[in-house]
Amino acid sequence: MSSFTHPTVLIIGGTAGTGKSTIGESLINLLRLKYPNSQFMEGDRLHPQANIDKMSQGIPLKDEDRWGWLESISKESTKSASQNDGLCIITCSSLKLKYRQFIAAKSPETSFFFIMIYASPKEILMRLTRREGHFMKANMLDSQFQDLELPLSNAIEPNSRIITVDGRLENHVLLETFDLSFELLRGRSLRVQILEIFQLYKGDRNPCSRDENFNNGLPLELIINELSWVHIATLKNELHNLVSEGFLEEISEGSAFRLQ
Repeated sequence: MSSFTHPTVLIIGGTAGTGKSTIGESLINLLRLKYPNSQFMEGDRLHPQANIDKMSQGIPLKDEDRWGWLESISKESTKSASQNDGLCIITCSSLKLKYRQFIAAKSPETSFFFIMIYASPKEILMRLTRREGHFMKANMLDSQFQDLELPLSNAIEPNSRIITVDGRLENHVLLETFDLSFELLRGRSLRVQILEIFQLYKGDRNPCSRDENFNNGLPLELIINELSWVHIATLKNELHNLVSEGFLEEISEGSAFRLQ
Protein backbone atom coordinates (compact mmCIF):
# COMPACT_ATOMS: atom_id res chain seq x y z
CA MET A 1 0.00 0.00 0.00
CA SER A 2 2.98 2.34 -0.40
CA SER A 3 1.10 4.20 -3.16
CA PHE A 4 -1.02 5.92 -0.48
CA THR A 5 -1.30 9.62 -1.29
CA HIS A 6 -3.38 12.36 0.26
CA PRO A 7 -2.42 15.67 -1.38
CA THR A 8 -2.70 18.95 0.50
CA VAL A 9 -3.56 22.29 -1.11
CA LEU A 10 -3.33 25.68 0.59
CA ILE A 11 -5.49 28.26 -1.18
CA ILE A 12 -4.76 31.95 -0.66
CA GLY A 13 -8.10 33.71 -1.20
CA GLY A 14 -9.67 37.14 -1.03
CA THR A 15 -10.63 39.99 -3.33
CA ALA A 16 -8.30 41.45 -5.92
CA GLY A 17 -5.61 43.71 -4.48
CA THR A 18 -5.10 41.93 -1.16
CA GLY A 19 -1.58 40.72 -2.04
CA LYS A 20 -2.45 37.05 -2.53
CA SER A 21 0.44 36.42 -4.94
CA THR A 22 3.05 38.06 -2.72
CA ILE A 23 1.84 36.04 0.26
CA GLY A 24 1.71 32.78 -1.73
CA GLU A 25 5.24 33.21 -3.08
CA SER A 26 6.64 33.96 0.38
CA LEU A 27 4.81 31.01 1.90
CA ILE A 28 6.00 28.49 -0.68
CA ASN A 29 9.61 29.61 -0.20
CA LEU A 30 9.28 28.85 3.51
CA LEU A 31 7.46 25.55 3.11
CA ARG A 32 10.04 24.31 0.60
CA LEU A 33 12.35 23.82 3.56
CA LYS A 34 10.20 20.77 4.31
CA TYR A 35 8.55 20.18 0.91
CA PRO A 36 11.44 20.90 -1.52
CA ASN A 37 9.50 20.21 -4.72
CA SER A 38 6.22 21.90 -3.80
CA GLN A 39 4.88 24.44 -6.28
CA PHE A 40 3.12 27.80 -6.18
CA MET A 41 0.42 28.44 -8.78
CA GLU A 42 -1.35 31.63 -9.87
CA GLY A 43 -5.00 30.67 -10.01
CA ASP A 44 -5.87 33.59 -12.32
CA ARG A 45 -3.82 31.93 -15.05
CA LEU A 46 -6.37 29.12 -15.14
CA HIS A 47 -9.19 31.46 -16.16
CA PRO A 48 -10.55 30.71 -19.65
CA GLN A 49 -10.01 33.48 -22.18
CA ALA A 50 -13.71 34.36 -22.10
CA ASN A 51 -13.42 35.26 -18.40
CA ILE A 52 -10.27 37.31 -18.97
CA ASP A 53 -11.97 39.20 -21.81
CA LYS A 54 -14.94 40.01 -19.57
CA MET A 55 -12.81 41.25 -16.70
CA SER A 56 -10.59 43.28 -19.06
CA GLN A 57 -13.74 45.07 -20.21
CA GLY A 58 -14.79 45.74 -16.62
CA ILE A 59 -17.60 43.16 -16.71
CA PRO A 60 -17.95 41.30 -13.37
CA LEU A 61 -18.01 37.50 -13.53
CA LYS A 62 -21.16 35.63 -12.59
CA ASP A 63 -21.44 32.20 -10.98
CA GLU A 64 -21.82 30.46 -14.34
CA ASP A 65 -18.54 32.02 -15.48
CA ARG A 66 -16.68 30.67 -12.48
CA TRP A 67 -17.61 26.98 -12.16
CA GLY A 68 -15.25 25.74 -14.89
CA TRP A 69 -12.44 27.89 -13.50
CA LEU A 70 -13.02 26.66 -9.96
CA GLU A 71 -12.94 23.05 -11.16
CA SER A 72 -9.59 23.76 -12.84
CA ILE A 73 -8.33 25.27 -9.57
CA SER A 74 -9.29 22.05 -7.76
CA LYS A 75 -7.94 19.60 -10.32
CA GLU A 76 -4.71 21.38 -11.28
CA SER A 77 -3.66 22.14 -7.70
CA THR A 78 -4.38 18.52 -6.72
CA LYS A 79 -2.30 17.29 -9.64
CA SER A 80 0.57 19.56 -8.65
CA ALA A 81 0.44 18.44 -5.02
CA SER A 82 0.31 14.77 -5.99
CA GLN A 83 3.41 15.13 -8.16
CA ASN A 84 5.42 17.41 -5.85
CA ASP A 85 5.85 16.22 -2.25
CA GLY A 86 2.10 16.22 -1.59
CA LEU A 87 1.73 20.01 -1.27
CA CYS A 88 0.64 22.89 -3.51
CA ILE A 89 -0.13 26.55 -2.82
CA ILE A 90 -2.46 28.35 -5.22
CA THR A 91 -4.15 31.73 -5.32
CA CYS A 92 -7.89 31.82 -5.94
CA SER A 93 -10.31 34.52 -4.81
CA SER A 94 -12.73 31.84 -3.45
CA LEU A 95 -15.09 34.63 -2.54
CA LYS A 96 -18.21 32.63 -1.68
CA LEU A 97 -18.72 29.73 0.68
CA LYS A 98 -20.21 27.68 -2.15
CA TYR A 99 -17.09 28.28 -4.25
CA ARG A 100 -14.86 26.92 -1.49
CA GLN A 101 -17.18 23.94 -1.02
CA PHE A 102 -17.22 23.31 -4.79
CA ILE A 103 -13.41 23.28 -4.99
CA ALA A 104 -13.18 20.74 -2.17
CA ALA A 105 -15.96 18.56 -3.58
CA LYS A 106 -14.32 18.31 -7.01
CA SER A 107 -11.22 16.63 -5.52
CA PRO A 108 -12.41 14.74 -2.43
CA GLU A 109 -9.07 12.93 -2.05
CA THR A 110 -7.36 16.27 -1.35
CA SER A 111 -7.15 18.26 1.88
CA PHE A 112 -8.00 21.87 0.97
CA PHE A 113 -7.24 24.73 3.33
CA PHE A 114 -8.26 28.33 2.71
CA ILE A 115 -6.49 31.40 4.07
CA MET A 116 -8.67 34.37 3.18
CA ILE A 117 -6.86 37.72 3.03
CA TYR A 118 -9.15 40.64 3.84
CA ALA A 119 -8.64 44.34 3.17
CA SER A 120 -11.29 47.05 3.37
CA PRO A 121 -12.80 48.51 0.16
CA LYS A 122 -10.92 51.76 0.81
CA GLU A 123 -7.58 49.91 1.08
CA ILE A 124 -8.28 47.80 -2.02
CA LEU A 125 -9.33 50.80 -4.10
CA MET A 126 -6.08 52.57 -3.20
CA ARG A 127 -4.07 49.50 -4.23
CA LEU A 128 -5.91 48.86 -7.50
CA THR A 129 -5.72 52.47 -8.72
CA ARG A 130 -1.91 52.32 -8.61
CA ARG A 131 -1.64 48.81 -10.03
CA GLU A 132 -0.86 48.21 -13.70
CA GLY A 133 -1.02 45.14 -15.92
CA HIS A 134 -3.87 43.34 -14.13
CA PHE A 135 -7.23 42.66 -15.78
CA MET A 136 -9.17 43.45 -12.59
CA LYS A 137 -10.42 47.03 -12.85
CA ALA A 138 -11.00 49.33 -9.90
CA ASN A 139 -14.65 49.84 -10.94
CA MET A 140 -15.29 46.11 -10.34
CA LEU A 141 -14.56 46.48 -6.64
CA ASP A 142 -18.23 46.68 -5.60
CA SER A 143 -18.99 43.38 -7.32
CA GLN A 144 -16.13 41.64 -5.51
CA PHE A 145 -17.30 42.82 -2.09
CA GLN A 146 -20.92 41.96 -2.84
CA ASP A 147 -19.80 38.38 -3.50
CA LEU A 148 -17.38 38.16 -0.55
CA GLU A 149 -18.43 35.71 2.17
CA LEU A 150 -15.69 35.43 4.77
CA PRO A 151 -15.46 32.15 6.73
CA LEU A 152 -16.79 33.41 10.04
CA SER A 153 -17.73 30.03 11.56
CA ASN A 154 -15.21 27.33 12.40
CA ALA A 155 -18.12 24.93 12.74
CA ILE A 156 -19.06 25.46 9.09
CA GLU A 157 -15.54 25.96 7.69
CA PRO A 158 -13.00 24.34 10.01
CA ASN A 159 -10.34 24.43 7.28
CA SER A 160 -10.55 28.18 6.66
CA ARG A 161 -8.95 31.20 8.35
CA ILE A 162 -9.04 35.00 7.88
CA ILE A 163 -6.13 37.45 7.92
CA THR A 164 -6.79 41.21 7.89
CA VAL A 165 -4.18 43.46 6.28
CA ASP A 166 -5.51 47.00 6.90
CA GLY A 167 -3.00 49.16 8.76
CA ARG A 168 -0.48 46.34 9.14
CA LEU A 169 3.08 45.93 7.94
CA GLU A 170 3.59 43.34 5.20
CA ASN A 171 6.00 41.35 7.36
CA HIS A 172 3.40 41.05 10.12
CA VAL A 173 0.84 39.74 7.64
CA LEU A 174 3.36 37.21 6.32
CA LEU A 175 4.23 36.00 9.81
CA GLU A 176 0.56 35.47 10.64
CA THR A 177 0.10 33.60 7.36
CA PHE A 178 3.04 31.33 8.20
CA ASP A 179 1.61 30.61 11.66
CA LEU A 180 -1.87 29.82 10.33
CA SER A 181 -0.47 27.61 7.57
CA PHE A 182 1.46 25.47 10.05
CA GLU A 183 -1.60 25.32 12.30
CA LEU A 184 -3.72 24.03 9.41
CA LEU A 185 -1.11 21.52 8.23
CA ARG A 186 -0.73 20.15 11.75
CA GLY A 187 -4.50 19.80 12.00
CA ARG A 188 -4.65 17.10 9.33
CA SER A 189 -5.29 13.52 10.39
CA LEU A 190 -2.33 11.95 12.16
CA ARG A 191 -2.07 9.03 9.73
CA VAL A 192 -1.83 11.43 6.79
CA GLN A 193 1.02 13.28 8.51
CA ILE A 194 2.82 10.01 9.34
CA LEU A 195 2.58 8.64 5.81
CA GLU A 196 3.64 12.01 4.43
CA ILE A 197 6.94 11.68 6.32
CA PHE A 198 7.68 8.41 4.55
CA GLN A 199 6.98 10.03 1.18
CA LEU A 200 9.19 13.03 1.99
CA TYR A 201 12.12 10.88 3.12
CA LYS A 202 11.97 8.27 0.37
CA GLY A 203 14.90 7.78 -1.98
CA ASP A 204 17.89 10.06 -1.69
CA ARG A 205 16.21 12.10 1.07
CA ASN A 206 15.86 9.02 3.26
CA PRO A 207 18.57 9.35 5.95
CA CYS A 208 18.54 5.56 6.39
CA SER A 209 18.61 4.61 2.70
CA ARG A 210 22.21 3.39 3.01
CA ASP A 211 21.74 1.84 6.42
CA GLU A 212 21.14 -1.88 5.95
CA ASN A 213 19.99 -2.24 9.57
CA PHE A 214 16.83 -0.29 8.77
CA ASN A 215 16.22 -1.80 5.31
CA ASN A 216 15.12 1.55 3.85
CA GLY A 217 12.82 2.22 6.79
CA LEU A 218 12.60 5.23 9.05
CA PRO A 219 13.65 5.07 12.71
CA LEU A 220 10.97 5.72 15.29
CA GLU A 221 13.09 8.52 16.75
CA LEU A 222 13.01 10.43 13.45
CA ILE A 223 9.22 10.07 13.17
CA ILE A 224 8.81 11.33 16.75
CA ASN A 225 11.06 14.33 16.01
CA GLU A 226 9.17 15.18 12.83
CA LEU A 227 5.84 15.11 14.71
CA SER A 228 7.10 16.63 17.95
CA TRP A 229 3.74 18.31 18.69
CA VAL A 230 2.00 14.92 18.92
CA HIS A 231 1.88 12.98 22.19
CA ILE A 232 4.31 10.06 21.84
CA ALA A 233 1.83 7.45 23.06
CA THR A 234 -0.75 8.69 20.54
CA LEU A 235 1.84 8.60 17.77
CA LYS A 236 2.97 5.07 18.60
CA ASN A 237 -0.62 3.88 18.71
CA GLU A 238 -1.30 5.28 15.22
CA LEU A 239 1.91 3.69 13.89
CA HIS A 240 0.73 0.31 15.09
CA ASN A 241 -2.69 0.94 13.56
CA LEU A 242 -1.01 1.59 10.23
CA VAL A 243 0.97 -1.63 10.63
CA SER A 244 -2.16 -3.66 11.36
CA GLU A 245 -3.93 -2.12 8.34
CA GLY A 246 -1.05 -2.95 6.02
CA PHE A 247 0.24 0.54 5.30
CA LEU A 248 3.48 0.11 7.28
CA GLU A 249 5.78 -2.71 8.28
CA GLU A 250 7.43 -2.76 11.68
CA ILE A 251 11.14 -3.61 11.58
CA SER A 252 14.02 -3.78 14.04
CA GLU A 253 11.63 -4.72 16.87
CA GLY A 254 9.62 -1.53 16.58
CA SER A 255 12.61 0.83 16.44
CA ALA A 256 11.87 1.54 12.77
CA PHE A 257 9.06 1.33 10.20
CA ARG A 258 8.82 1.22 6.45
CA LEU A 259 6.10 1.47 3.83
CA GLN A 260 4.50 -1.76 2.71
